[in-house]
Amino acid sequence: MHGKVKYVRRDRSNTARQAARDRSGRAALPLKTMIALGVVLFGGAAVAERAAAAPEHEFRICNGYYALCAASTCTPTGKTITVNLSGGGTAQYPEVACACPIESGEAIADVVGGNMKGSCKPPGEGEIWSLYDPKKEIPQYINGWVPTGPLAKAPLLTCSKDLNLGHQLANCFSFACNGERFVNGVPVATCYCPLGEAPDGSSVAPHTTFVTQAGQGDDGFCAEHPVGGPASVP
Repeated sequence: MHGKVKYVRRDRSNTARQAARDRSGRAALPLKTMIALGVVLFGGAAVAERAAAAPEHEFRICNGYYALCAASTCTPTGKTITVNLSGGGTAQYPEVACACPIESGEAIADVVGGNMKGSCKPPGEGEIWSLYDPKKEIPQYINGWVPTGPLAKAPLLTCSKDLNLGHQLANCFSFACNGERFVNGVPVATCYCPLGEAPDGSSVAPHTTFVTQAGQGDDGFCAEHPVGGPASVP
């Protein structure tokens, strides 16, 4: 794992206040709907069907600090990262580094996916997981990490298969993160994620439609290694 640093204190300053503000930007959805949205965003309909039929995924709601990378873009590190395959085994993919806001509360995880180890327990001292919570507003690097309002809007963007960029998406769902810094009052972590990998460990073909919350609807961000997942949209 990359270098570790001291993590956010559990108090009512900064992170806790930020979490309280962010609740206004979260969709008020029941548990089953939250999980379904997480699967669609990070895995597509085909993954959801396999998950229902076989114990290849173990979706849980984890509670605590986590990174929300759904609206992030990433930068290749030149290294590789090991990912868990559905049904067992691992694979190697190109690694990207993604700056993601730190949130607090309930979030969706696949505790046997990504590089998780079967539970919500943090990956290590000073580290957290990148999980998913369906929020309408997410602080983003492109707008200076503004925490709420129009500059934090995170609408769903569909990147067409005709762009041939499916292999350039980053999958950060259930991967480990470290580091912590504050930007504009927002705590930000660095998450290390695979490029061109679906949440079941399979490769994403270039001619694949995918979805992301990065870019505030600007499809130019489809080429910026956005965090997202393959979609069943034609």
